Amino acid sequence: MQQPPKFMPDKELSKVGGSLWLYIIMQLTLSFLFSFVAMPLIMYSLYYDYSAINACIEMLISFISGIIILWFMSSSFKQNIKDLKFTFKPKETIDTVSMMYFLNYAIGIIGALLSKFGLPNTSPDFSLNGSLMYNTFTFISVVVLAPIFEELIFRGMILQTLSKYNKMFAIIVTSLLFGLLHLNITQAIPAFFMGLVLCYMYVQTDSILVTILAHAGNNFLALMSAYSNHILITVLVLALVIYGLITIILKSKEVNAFIKEEKTNENWYVRFFKQIPNLLYLIGESTIVWLTNPLFTGISSPFE
Repeated sequence: MQQPPKFMPDKELSKVGGSLWLYIIMQLTLSFLFSFVAMPLIMYSLYYDYSAINACIEMLISFISGIIILWFMSSSFKQNIKDLKFTFKPKETIDTVSMMYFLNYAIGIIGALLSKFGLPNTSPDFSLNGSLMYNTFTFISVVVLAPIFEELIFRGMILQTLSKYNKMFAIIVTSLLFGLLHLNITQAIPAFFMGLVLCYMYVQTDSILVTILAHAGNNFLALMSAYSNHILITVLVLALVIYGLITIILKSKEVNAFIKEEKTNENWYVRFFKQIPNLLYLIGESTIVWLTNPLFTGISSPFE
């Protein structure tokens, strides 16, 4: 009698790091191609608006690389995007946005306090303060493309794959990989905590639309940071911060119960990072994040 195939998760775990390396290499390659091949045409069509040119290139790179990597991961992990649930859940979406915004706000306050002691505060500027073309391309990249592709890649593909082994392990590792992909410490730390919220809420709601809309809402608020002196923006920010804190407090027991339920004797973290592609991703991305740390270089990160 033929024996059933042995379950071997190591091969599947190694595909996560391999896919992310492909994503990075693809973006670098597209950036090179657009910079040296397509830029003259774009420059001519946009009347030499360099900021708009760069924003347009970033938008195209995000779209093309996102489509290709999703196709690759879908094939590699044997998952179909059509199988994901896109259920609209307004309350859960607002809860997710508010919790992320509270954490980002708290991290921003800590950074501002540390700057009083001589530590540099180099929070990146995402405000819409350029030409109409620049603002349009930036808005599409940050509020539309980034939330869609990053959620489908990290929550839709990676989290779904790792959750088969242990959900708590999947949430922490997916969030760590998501944070490191931002390549600079001023974004990596907030992105990690943002990832924890997004991953947890996706596991609880089983809706990728909740995290896409919440991610888009968070990025939209970041773009509106330039108008923080406007009374309506100030009121909205304070309301979100307060609601986010209340939501985190109310969900604390639920989160503690979830953590206890997901305890396991298997050390999936060691098993995951024993895979060469995953280990190289951790070391490589962590090194870049450290080297772009203002405390180390004395200057702002070139990736902001």
